[in-house]
Amino acid sequence: MNNSNNIKNFNFTACSITNKNFQNARAGHILHKTILIVTIGIIISLFCGILPVVSANSLVIIIDNLIKKPNLIIFIVINIILYFYSLFFIVNRGFKVIAFTFIISLIIIGTIATSFLRYQNSNYISQLLIQTLFLGLSIVFAWLGVITTAFTITFNYLFLGRLAEVITSFEAIITASILAAWSQDISQSIYAKIIIIFISIILIIIGAIISRLTLKNSGNFYWIREKVVFWAATGGTSFYGADLTDACFDGADLRHTDFRKANLTRASFKDVTGLELARLQGTILEDSRVRKLLTTKNGQGEDFTEANLQGANLQGADLREAILVKAQVLDADFSGAFLTDSCIQNWNINHNTRFQNVDCQRVYLKRSLHGHFLEPKPDSGEFKPGEFEKWITDVRDTIDLIFQNGLNWRAFAFSLTQTAINNEGLGLSVRSIENKGDGVVVAKVGVSLETNKNAIHEEITTHYHQAVQAIEAKYELVLQAKEGEIQRLKTFHDSQQKFIQGLITGIAETKREVIIKGEGNRVYMMNQAGDIMESNNQSIRAGGDVDMSSGNKITVGGDVTNSNLTLADANSQVSNSIQQLRDISTETSDQLAKILTTLQKSITDDSALSDSQKKEALEAVETIAEEGKKPPGERVLKLCSLAVNALKGVTSAITDTSKLAEVFKTYLPTITSLLGL
Repeated sequence: MNNSNNIKNFNFTACSITNKNFQNARAGHILHKTILIVTIGIIISLFCGILPVVSANSLVIIIDNLIKKPNLIIFIVINIILYFYSLFFIVNRGFKVIAFTFIISLIIIGTIATSFLRYQNSNYISQLLIQTLFLGLSIVFAWLGVITTAFTITFNYLFLGRLAEVITSFEAIITASILAAWSQDISQSIYAKIIIIFISIILIIIGAIISRLTLKNSGNFYWIREKVVFWAATGGTSFYGADLTDACFDGADLRHTDFRKANLTRASFKDVTGLELARLQGTILEDSRVRKLLTTKNGQGEDFTEANLQGANLQGADLREAILVKAQVLDADFSGAFLTDSCIQNWNINHNTRFQNVDCQRVYLKRSLHGHFLEPKPDSGEFKPGEFEKWITDVRDTIDLIFQNGLNWRAFAFSLTQTAINNEGLGLSVRSIENKGDGVVVAKVGVSLETNKNAIHEEITTHYHQAVQAIEAKYELVLQAKEGEIQRLKTFHDSQQKFIQGLITGIAETKREVIIKGEGNRVYMMNQAGDIMESNNQSIRAGGDVDMSSGNKITVGGDVTNSNLTLADANSQVSNSIQQLRDISTETSDQLAKILTTLQKSITDDSALSDSQKKEALEAVETIAEEGKKPPGERVLKLCSLAVNALKGVTSAITDTSKLAEVFKTYLPTITSLLGL
């Protein structure tokens, strides 16, 4: 399109008009339609004085009836106070349900209070009900009059500017005066006429005040502005649902234009006017902060906390010292922008966020509660030209995990592995682990650019805390065990430490990058010693090999088994544990011992199981036996559950025709019942 286009009354609804040039365009209504709308607005202004007069007349009727009864003078005072306070309340709080409830409550309280003062008057109740009804009507008509006046002034303002306030108010006052003169036949008092005109003028002025608050985007009256803009934009230029990616509206007048649900990715609005009079629902322009930034390109020192800048065209924008905490800047274009000394704490960017030729010497990663910017980057000196773009490209695919009470390596490895498995195909790389002092450890984990970092951060943190709790339960078990059991667990723990030590060595000493990949739908859990175990459809297997033989990466995958524990040793330990369980000689212990003996024989005789699977199954049986020896109240149910799940996992990995699968399926309900699961 050519420059200086007249696109008034054009309809681009749901069109794909990417990369179009609407520079210096004029949108909205054509001339004859504008004249018609203005004429209608002026005519409506004549009726703005009707409701205020009706309200004022109702109040005067109350005063006129009660003034003849001196003993009801207090009720007159209460009526006047309630009437004017309701108007004051509206200006300060807006037309909300709470406002109506509050005023009605005041009327009821005032009525009850007055009835206590004059309860001895037999005619008082009926008079009181009538006066209360008139008071309620007068307040309702007052509110309607104020709303009508505010709406009309605001509507006319969109076409006539400040002149609309003068025209509408003048016409409303003239109408009110004429009606008040006619109302003299009802009130039979010149003073009543003056009071009616005075109250009507007050209501019209309040309507004008609310109109000004509406035009200033007051939250209490924003709904009035929305309705006015809707009617004013009806029939104007429409981009409803249009794809305006990379479109240029620089210098355009876009009043009375419908942009609802339009795709404004990287659309340019520099020096645009009239956007405050356009329909912007469902776009980033709905936020007045964003609207001002996109039209002026000046956001220096401004607060854009949690602002939606997704897809915003910020080319050349001045955002020095700006607060961009938790700002959504996905797909935004910062090319050539100025970001020096801005705070970018937890802002959300992706691989489509552009930073070409950004002018930035320094940014801050944290903002204190007192508003101070903390944690500058770089740590010393300044970014040289081109360095910020390189740095932010590396940072935007990293998740920072903060551990306040030191880092539990086993829990950390488990949380990464579990998250990788749950998100099949997700690659997690441990970039660095830094001790900040006072027990605070910061781990930087790399993710792909398309990853939802908030969701992955939350998932890793959740799995970490679950793993820590499981490990702490293991330590509690060790402290309660006999001396021989302690030595057995210690041997098992030492053998499994090789996996974790591989991670530590790879990160802390060789500075290599640890990558943890998820395969299939396996679930990683903690065994009774607190170490990582992998489950395929609830089966539990040991967690992964650490290959550090070549390259700069450590890849976690495959199996990790306890090579120091032979199958014969595992079988012997199970036999000892079952015999100790049998020695307790109770009905439940004997029954459990018989079942475990049957399971042990099925495991050792099952040719469908590998030696690794047999050892895992025997360790699960041993755990059940050890927990079965304890009184029900002292059992660690989490370990019992893990052991049962381990057996489920092993049996799910083999055919149903195997001996173990058949036996386990038969005795599973009894085992869970005996263990109290």
